[in-house]
Amino acid sequence: GADEISVPLNDNRQLKGRIIGTDEVTDLALIKIEGDDFPTIPVGDSDALKVGEWVLAVGNPFNLTSTVTAGIVSAKARSLGMGQQTGKQSIESYIQTDAAINQGNSGGALVNARGELVGINSVLYSPTGAYSGYGFAIPASIMKKVVADLKEYGTVQRAILGIKGTPINDEQQLMDEAMKKQIKDLGAVDGVWVREIIEGGSAAGKLQENDVIIGIDGKRVKNFAELQEGLAKHRPGDKVTVKVLRDKKEKDIELTLKNEQGTTKVVKNAGMEILGAAFREVPQELKKQLNLGSGVEVTGVTEGKMKAAGVRKGFIILKANGQVIRTVNDLEDVLKAATLSPDQVLFLSGMFPSGKRANYAVDLTQE
Repeated sequence: GADEISVPLNDNRQLKGRIIGTDEVTDLALIKIEGDDFPTIPVGDSDALKVGEWVLAVGNPFNLTSTVTAGIVSAKARSLGMGQQTGKQSIESYIQTDAAINQGNSGGALVNARGELVGINSVLYSPTGAYSGYGFAIPASIMKKVVADLKEYGTVQRAILGIKGTPINDEQQLMDEAMKKQIKDLGAVDGVWVREIIEGGSAAGKLQENDVIIGIDGKRVKNFAELQEGLAKHRPGDKVTVKVLRDKKEKDIELTLKNEQGTTKVVKNAGMEILGAAFREVPQELKKQLNLGSGVEVTGVTEGKMKAAGVRKGFIILKANGQVIRTVNDLEDVLKAATLSPDQVLFLSGMFPSGKRANYAVDLTQE
């Protein structure tokens, strides 16, 4: 939501930053700065981290520049259920550490004893709001994939398995006796119990209900966080081997991952430039004249999706995909959501300064 981004470096240089892409699901953003002599940190293998291994947390807590704290890896593949609290989709497979992480450490580096980046400090879990021994970092394995996608496509190419499941060893889950008996019959002590297969998804025709997922790509899966972490490294179109327990026997199943739309296509994050038009908020006098509360005016149309849909200069957008448009940012938000939806259409309704009402359907599909 920032209008300007300033990136202060350790040598007191202040540089302007530009957003290349953001990913709310993992709480990561890629920001570009331009200049010379940037020291960089080598990226390590977060999968190879062991519980009990020493780590350092770097950040700027309480505006104290470049503070370093030390601790150990307390646990891996931790899920905090932040998505349930915020109501938003989130991928959580955190590295837990007891290195002191306070407010202001977020976005800082979690570094192993060899000086390699193994995580990005992200979440502080505390009853008081200050450090109490529980800090959580996004693993470098997830970060590498998210950053590579943001750099190449502007949005993350997210592969999903297309199942609804229950973690078998989830103590927080209140299970009734019938459910406990079902789990006992499955013969698994941990893993993800497949309860439903989503039609057209990656697992359709490959996995079955009552399979228990116990591994992905040769790596053990004990809970949902580990399954999410395994999938977060992949793009739609990738082939993966899922190890399941079926009828109490282990079985390896190869499947091709798909995206949320059930395809293996690359999803491009279309910026406003694909519309091929210029916009401004409707000036006060024109609002008065037309008795409008808000709206965004098309001030020019060049080659692009708007011209192809027949939108002309002067058209005032009042609603886009059913949402009231007050600012150019509102239009951008609706456009982003539309490019990532299965339909990829922007329905515009509004009027011209003459009072004539008009509706347009802008096709956003890209070859």
